[in-house]
Amino acid sequence: MLCVLAAPRLIPYLLTSAGVAAFRSEPSVSPSILQLDNQGGLHMTRSIEAYRDAAKRGIEWLVSQQNPDGSLITDDVQADVYHKAPYAMGITGHAAEAERLMSWVKANDLGPDGRLKHFDAGLALYKTNWACQSAHRLARFDISVPVFGYILRCQAPCGGFYQVEEGNPFVEAVCTSWAGVTAIYHGRTDVAERAALCLISMIEQQPDVDRFYYTMTPDGWLATEESPIDGAAPHVDATQTQQAYYCPGIASLFLARLHLATGNPVYQVAAMRLFEISLGFAEDRYSYPTAGKSAVGAATLYRLTGDERARDAAREFGDFLVEAQDDEGWWANPYDQGMITRLDHTAEFIVFISEIAALLHGAEGQA
Repeated sequence: MLCVLAAPRLIPYLLTSAGVAAFRSEPSVSPSILQLDNQGGLHMTRSIEAYRDAAKRGIEWLVSQQNPDGSLITDDVQADVYHKAPYAMGITGHAAEAERLMSWVKANDLGPDGRLKHFDAGLALYKTNWACQSAHRLARFDISVPVFGYILRCQAPCGGFYQVEEGNPFVEAVCTSWAGVTAIYHGRTDVAERAALCLISMIEQQPDVDRFYYTMTPDGWLATEESPIDGAAPHVDATQTQQAYYCPGIASLFLARLHLATGNPVYQVAAMRLFEISLGFAEDRYSYPTAGKSAVGAATLYRLTGDERARDAAREFGDFLVEAQDDEGWWANPYDQGMITRLDHTAEFIVFISEIAALLHGAEGQA
């Protein structure tokens, strides 16, 4: 059923055929991506090569930090910094290192209920989903299946996901989107589609073109300045730089991937609508550390639609990562150069720059 929201709302306009037609973004390019001129094609090739080289230097640094037991723990590094690392190791051909880390996770973190015990409450389910996706990609179903069972217990009435099984006063875009991607991996498109409808409702309830609010009540009402949750209504402010661009960005990425899984054009349209919203953000919207998920979403949309704006957005972030990488191979952010941040950002950016390179390369090869 479409009416998954407990709140008494009409079927979102975007779900109707008229809504799809109204909001469908037509590619702003000629039908064939291969019609890039020689100079543009050469520049694209060089960019992809630079992205692959950055990923290679990043993974060399990351695996050098791994302990013999597979963990990344040191005296000053908390356990749950590992959650993105096995994905990064696997996508770059370091399966043995990823396997050792997953074995450490099973022996030290995995509880009998599927909960990963080291994760704190702050975006806990987001971290859990990284680990679950990593395990599934590595065929460590002894980890991914019980962890996914825990994730399923975190879905709220509106289709969004809480940060912990015990629930929160709200759901938000990050845990909802990443749990939706995990559901796709596990073949549970029904779960993913409930999450998608929650996010589509989030899009349609936005009251202000200069803000993107990204938390909702468990029954599906958007938190805004006029209707906050526990006094808060977090949002991306389009008039300011250095924002949490990943909140709408991760939703766009999830929706694009759900379109790939289902073939339903509604999800591609919703992903494009979020991309259009992102273009209205400040000038660093694709050149700041929080833009990675937006950029992979844009690269996916370029692969799907041929829209050059999406290609350019993905390349802007890829170029930013190449410039921002330390000579040793790690990434951090302007406000924190500590080891926890280095491990976290390096693992994530290895994944993102690798996926951007693959998606752009794949898009160039399709006529």
